[in-house]
Amino acid sequence: MKYQYTSQEKEKIISNFMEQGKVVKVPAKEKKKYILLDEFVNRFEEGKIYTDKEINFELLTMYPVEEYVEQRRYLITFGFFERTNDGSQYWLNSKK
Repeated sequence: MKYQYTSQEKEKIISNFMEQGKVVKVPAKEKKKYILLDEFVNRFEEGKIYTDKEINFELLTMYPVEEYVEQRRYLITFGFFERTNDGSQYWLNSKK
């Protein structure tokens, strides 16, 4: 699943839902969640394998603790990352 958006939309979402690089409130609409996660994945390198712990750590630096598990699921649902069946390894989706 991929949403199209303008740079103005992205700036507005970031200013409405983030402060000092952290999400202060997770939006209800999926497109807005997508935009925030698209910003989040800039922290990762193409071709590198990440552990579940590394993904969780990064999510917790940007999202409230009660939200990180749902956002991790959205990373897969939205196609930003692929992962092993057991969820132990993640990597950026090169088809994104």
